Amino acid sequence: MEKSNNILLMKFGMNNFLREMIGGVRNGRPVLVEDMEEYIDPAIDPILLKQAFKTEGGIKQMRLGDSNVDYDDNFRFFMTTKMPNPHYLPEVCIKVTLINFTVTFSGLEEQLLGDVVIQEKPEIEQKRDEIVVSMDTDQKTLKNIENMILKLLSESTEEQILDEDTLITVLENSKKTSKEINERIA
Repeated sequence: MEKSNNILLMKFGMNNFLREMIGGVRNGRPVLVEDMEEYIDPAIDPILLKQAFKTEGGIKQMRLGDSNVDYDDNFRFFMTTKMPNPHYLPEVCIKVTLINFTVTFSGLEEQLLGDVVIQEKPEIEQKRDEIVVSMDTDQKTLKNIENMILKLLSESTEEQILDEDTLITVLENSKKTSKEINERIA
């Protein structure tokens, strides 16, 4: 994608890292930082935060290191890692967009099976969608019943719980409903 734009390949820790980065920002060359670890050099924070500004003369610039650098709108910045499951600090996560291209065998198998079912037997896929919607509705019903029971218990005194049939009726109805929902789920 960016190969035709003469992409600049770099790694954190290179001797001339910041100088090369400044060159990419100034000349509008895309930059790819490869093999990242969980640590990101704070020197590139202005790039991650997109802190470009216009000078009085109308020139777009960005402060990198100790100097202001002209900023070309064609500049693009990418970072990749070979780590299977990296855990970045929250400060990093709010500055970047993380995309996980990892494909697991079981996930791929499930996705392909779904595609085959849609092509071969669309009625089965439609039935599955209906079941998923039904299960969601049943879960909401169970939650509403639970909330109603808790509300009745919290608002009632000990004598009211023993004397009134309201709570007992609600509990019996919820037991029946819960049994029906569990049978549907099974």
